[in-house]
Amino acid sequence: FVYQRAASGRGVPLILTHGWPSSFLDYMDMLPMLEHFDLVVPSLPGYGFSPRPPKVGINYRYVSERWHRLMSKLGYSRYGASGYDFGAGVSTILALDHPESVIGIHLTTLESDLAPVVDDTELSDVERSYLAVSRGWDATERGYSAIQSTKPQTVGYGLNDSPAGLAAYVGEKWHSWSDVTPTNDFLCATLTLYWITQSITSSMRDYWDNRWHPVAPSYVNTPTAFGVFAHQTVPEGELPRSYLERLYNIQRWTVFPRGGHFAPAEEPMAVAGDLTAFFRGLG
Repeated sequence: FVYQRAASGRGVPLILTHGWPSSFLDYMDMLPMLEHFDLVVPSLPGYGFSPRPPKVGINYRYVSERWHRLMSKLGYSRYGASGYDFGAGVSTILALDHPESVIGIHLTTLESDLAPVVDDTELSDVERSYLAVSRGWDATERGYSAIQSTKPQTVGYGLNDSPAGLAAYVGEKWHSWSDVTPTNDFLCATLTLYWITQSITSSMRDYWDNRWHPVAPSYVNTPTAFGVFAHQTVPEGELPRSYLERLYNIQRWTVFPRGGHFAPAEEPMAVAGDLTAFFRGLG
């Protein structure tokens, strides 16, 4: 993990968690913008230099427990958490399981595995419209999730054997899910990290473990902030605040005109500013 202490010597502790197909590198440009925080940026198990334990059930709860232990070992009894994609799931469960320690969570995506379960008759027209758009996206774009949650080893052998195959598979996600085209240097760094560690297969097992060892969501009382970026994986379907308020105690809701799924890497200044405003407000 990357560990950066606040310039003053002691700041609000904050643990930042990436998603797939990315890495801790997503947060590197943000670190200088968050100099008032004590920052911990771990790699999810199975990504890059972080090996995945040879067992099943490495789900949100498993990872969140490791994150809590890490923060405790570093001397933090109270801290904040932020993330997107799998990082949003981990941060959510961290807040559920350790409300006495987590002062707030800041998310830039809703992890679909933890979405509220709502009877159709209780949905507003806006919520119903959003879910219809989301289902349309699932039908045309979620094939990767189907294979990664059932046969990750099969596709993994091919990607670990071919740099071109790995670049095409990962690069397509960054192209489709981003609002800002990543630089060649950044994308090559991400691809190189996956390639030299041969970790694309182990990273994809996140989908398998969280599908077959799911964590049941419940209401998160911990103060929550959402940064909503214009080009999410579900375009033209901005997350309705009312939908997320069924699951989260939302204290801050910020809509940004640019940015997508990989918001910390795409719009580091926007994410850093929103993080700072939210956690300063909690203090």
